[in-house]
Amino acid sequence: MQPVSIDALASLLRNCEQFAHQRIAESGGFHPFGAFINRAGDIEALGAQLSAEPRDSFEVYEFLEGAIAEMAHRGDIRAYALAANVAVPQQLASPFPDGLRVHVEAPGYSRFVYTPYRLLPYRAIRRFLAVLPTVEYSDPIAVDLRAKVFSETPS
Repeated sequence: MQPVSIDALASLLRNCEQFAHQRIAESGGFHPFGAFINRAGDIEALGAQLSAEPRDSFEVYEFLEGAIAEMAHRGDIRAYALAANVAVPQQLASPFPDGLRVHVEAPGYSRFVYTPYRLLPYRAIRRFLAVLPTVEYSDPIAVDLRAKVFSETPS
């Protein structure tokens, strides 16, 4: 399989960020979800419905991580991104405590991208007016980390 370009990884990140921004604006948060680049180089969405009962976000994230690892082991994916609604670690000096975190990984590349945010007051009125934002975002914070699914070096 050929290496994944930085442009493809950026598209994968944008795909997750856009959906998360939509969910945050509509409901103030979201359950973990993801996307991946398949063998053909196309982006596909990834979600999980574990049961009819609401599940803990950590449990859903772990389930998605396991599904991604299985697909990678079979050689079905070239890269992936998993998005979660998290508390931004204090050591990152974020202006807001809440954040959208996307883990983007491909062979030789593994990074968390945090986008801190805060819900703005009077959300119902802001949503009704449709021209006022309901969420304020800060600049993204990227953190390199050890690969979880793919090897550290491209093959």
